[in-house]
Amino acid sequence: MSRPAYFIGPWDLDRRLSCVPKDPADGTIVMVESIGKSRALPYHKKKLVLVLSAMRHFAEALRADGFDVSIVRARSYAAGIRRHVEAHQSSAVIALAPREWGIDRSLQEADLGAPLQRHDDGGAGGHFLLSRAEFAEWARDRTQLRMDVFYRWMRRRTGLLMEKGKPAGGKWSYDKDNRKPVRGQTPPTLPVFAPDALTASVMEEVDGWGHGWASVEGFSWPVTRADALTALQRFVDERLVLYGDFQDAMVEGQSFLWHACISPALNLGLLSPQDLIDAAMGVWRAEKAPINAVEGFIRQVIGWREFIRGVYWLRMPGLRQANRFDAQRPLPAFFWEPEGTDLGCLRDALRSVKEHGYAHHIQRLMVIGNFSLLTGLRPLDVSHWFWAGFVDASEWVELPNVHGMALAADSTFTTKPYAASGAYIARMSNHCTGCRYKVRQRHGPDACPLNALFWDFMVRHRPALETNPRIAVLYRSWDRWDLEEQSAIRSSAAAFLQTLTPADQEWAFRDDDG
Repeated sequence: MSRPAYFIGPWDLDRRLSCVPKDPADGTIVMVESIGKSRALPYHKKKLVLVLSAMRHFAEALRADGFDVSIVRARSYAAGIRRHVEAHQSSAVIALAPREWGIDRSLQEADLGAPLQRHDDGGAGGHFLLSRAEFAEWARDRTQLRMDVFYRWMRRRTGLLMEKGKPAGGKWSYDKDNRKPVRGQTPPTLPVFAPDALTASVMEEVDGWGHGWASVEGFSWPVTRADALTALQRFVDERLVLYGDFQDAMVEGQSFLWHACISPALNLGLLSPQDLIDAAMGVWRAEKAPINAVEGFIRQVIGWREFIRGVYWLRMPGLRQANRFDAQRPLPAFFWEPEGTDLGCLRDALRSVKEHGYAHHIQRLMVIGNFSLLTGLRPLDVSHWFWAGFVDASEWVELPNVHGMALAADSTFTTKPYAASGAYIARMSNHCTGCRYKVRQRHGPDACPLNALFWDFMVRHRPALETNPRIAVLYRSWDRWDLEEQSAIRSSAAAFLQTLTPADQEWAFRDDDG
């Protein structure tokens, strides 16, 4: 008797999802290692190891419980599914809607050899709290999508951190309490998950492919649900208590600080949003972490993550072409080789990405993103780099964050660019202490380049920005300076921009391959 085939994508590694059969008798399972997807971007080799190892561990665990699991290596997910369907004479293909627009479209348009039963990736049986339709309904008729409005709606909907209909502690957000610089405190050690035999074999395999960026050496991300749960528990036990205070802090040479570092496991399905919510709320109820820490963490899970995913599906595929400021500068070579820049904060953030495939959210937004915004880098170039370089990045999360938040290339949900001078870096980090540039100087060869770049950006885009009341005050400062000072600032910016050279190597970027 013919049975359905359940397609489990590498982002669906959660037995609670509707694309995973509950009993071996329900049908066969197909997992696909897509050659096209693995070569679509110059992915960080640790990212490739993470995805392949997690998939293969998940398959092993299912087989141990009696499930019929095939891992098919094919040119695309659709081709791999069709090969499995033909071999097993499957009656249907049961799948969760893929997270990426291109893959989702390809599965719906391809001849899979059997009818596709496609379930929403959100809501009951999905990996997000909301279905795509539920977010679209929330967004309907809204001229401006605001995350803070959405977040309050989600708090009321879920009842999280609510007391008698009001926010716990009297405030919806404690973001202003989460901006303390680190002064002498030492973060707990991040748990390290040594590669087992399966992961070691994947590391050797990926290293021999001859494509990809950076190195497999030092890989230590969790690749099983058990290890992911350990990482989550270690976070709530050891780091959540100060996560709020130092959420926006940066320290030279320290990539993780008090951050959870569980987004790679979350985005693969090894953890679910509910796992994170339950863990954080358990600590809150036990009074083992303050409100600014727990609220800040919950906001990321039910606020930003759900919001960004909803915006992605509303704006695709046009979001890829968003370029509000007509930024056209190619990505500098030192994004791939961080030692090529002597700007200390940027070099440290890029080093973290090359070494770990990771940098925390303020490094992403206020260092890498801010630099990219001020220097006018092409949004899609920056987006591709984030997608390729970060182990937790998929298009659904990085594209709206890069185009919408970091670069203000899309104005769907941002009210102003996140542009900052060197003063912000000096306030939130110790990077400026050892940097060769002087953060208090606005221009000249020894001045922090971010200062001149900031003012140059503001002046170039004055017609579009000065009507914003949150920005208008800055132009009053600029107008108080004499022409000589203004000219010196803009000359310094121009001189620095002349030093930015693109990479010699031609990288392949094929968004929808696989």
